[in-house]
Amino acid sequence: MTTETDLLDRLDGEAEAFSSATTREYYLNRAGLKDDLALAPIFERHPDLFRRDTVDRVLPAESDDARWPNLREFVVDGFLDQAAKELTEELAARETSDTVTWDGGEAPYRSVQPLVMNEPDAARRHDLDERRLEVTAAQNPLRERRWDLLYAQTKELGYETYVALCDELGDLRLRWLAEQMERFLWASEKAYRERLERELRGIDVDPARAERSDLLRLFRSPQFDASFPRDRMLPALEATLVGLGVDVAAQANVHLDTEERPRKSPRAFCAPVAIPGEIYLVISPHGGHDDYRAFFHEAGHVQHFAHVSADQPFAFRGLGDNSVTEGFAFVLEHLMYNPAWLAERVGLEDSEAYLSHVRFHKLYMLRRYAAKLLYELDLHGSGNIRSWTKRYADLLTAHLGARHSPEDYLSDLDSGFYCARYLRAWTFEAQVRASFERRWGERWYAQPEAGATLRDLWSLGQRDPADALLRRLDEPGLDVGPLVAELGG
Repeated sequence: MTTETDLLDRLDGEAEAFSSATTREYYLNRAGLKDDLALAPIFERHPDLFRRDTVDRVLPAESDDARWPNLREFVVDGFLDQAAKELTEELAARETSDTVTWDGGEAPYRSVQPLVMNEPDAARRHDLDERRLEVTAAQNPLRERRWDLLYAQTKELGYETYVALCDELGDLRLRWLAEQMERFLWASEKAYRERLERELRGIDVDPARAERSDLLRLFRSPQFDASFPRDRMLPALEATLVGLGVDVAAQANVHLDTEERPRKSPRAFCAPVAIPGEIYLVISPHGGHDDYRAFFHEAGHVQHFAHVSADQPFAFRGLGDNSVTEGFAFVLEHLMYNPAWLAERVGLEDSEAYLSHVRFHKLYMLRRYAAKLLYELDLHGSGNIRSWTKRYADLLTAHLGARHSPEDYLSDLDSGFYCARYLRAWTFEAQVRASFERRWGERWYAQPEAGATLRDLWSLGQRDPADALLRRLDEPGLDVGPLVAELGG
């Protein structure tokens, strides 16, 4: 008879092989190197991993083995994904091949957002985004059918809603988090609205007529482009890592992909194909400080995964609480908010105007993800995927001060309440930064001791959830207080 240890050993090995294959497939597709997304053959190579009897063994069990919660979440997520894999493939193919008619030609669907961000004329921005929405709406039946399947599988596993499943398996405390974010939204409303109105008028947009596409243009911030030239981006990262004691030249396991391709995803991403042995950093540059922020964010993921101790089981190297790796990504990204770092690594001596702008952007992002969390709790709590288009548009329009369209109600959605992972990660980063600044001051990024502490934390992978990692720094568990105070909530 197979023992619990035997089962977890087998699942750990298969999970690593499966994750490596699927991550490579997603990397090739989203990097624009492969038109299709072939997930079905990978599932077929691992027929036992997501079988119902496997799920039934790990789902109700209680175990003292520290791998169990991470493997349980992985198996259940895979069970759901397997049911929808054909639709996931079809949707990826559509997003890769669909085009938008623009300026007498055809722009790839995935390249439209950078075009919108870089378009200075408001009328043209709105027109282009409306064309994107038409394509998004045509894709939505695929998204709806995919969520129908995920909801059906959730019910089959005995959970009343997708909210209940994600909350239990991920230990996300979604209702508590939503309460914190609702208070933050109302507390920061007046300051956000006043600043937004000034910023929109600054780019010749009437605040009463603002669209989502205007926010994209606003935070593209071309006025700061000259301060963030492309040719300084990689040297700035390398100098930062060297200052932290990271031997960048010796990192043969890290691969950088900055090449421009028409069908490359506009969203920068890290693809940890093998942890820690083969990690890709992929970015689709569109100019300015936004490239830097995306680059440093994904570099945070890369350094985390590249430093994970290889002698751990995969359950700790590649699974677990993704709030942790997102938090480490924000640790490096947040250097863009540090005046000393901006002066030393980018050459931006007078950073007051820039810092004021990016802090406002961070306030916007936190409000955006808070609104998304409230929306997703409504959506996934209902079990009816088609009834919430207006709720999406209403919530994001109300809390962000610019019209959002119902057509985006599923395209602006990640599985597994990933919006909650981001909110937890911002909280985690604020507490890590506070700890580092108490120990080493504002220039902690140039202290090898701070780098050694980071590498120790990185080496753990995601063995510990965010709360437990913070306690290693003598911080309490996740506390939104420092983040809310920083952003004026």
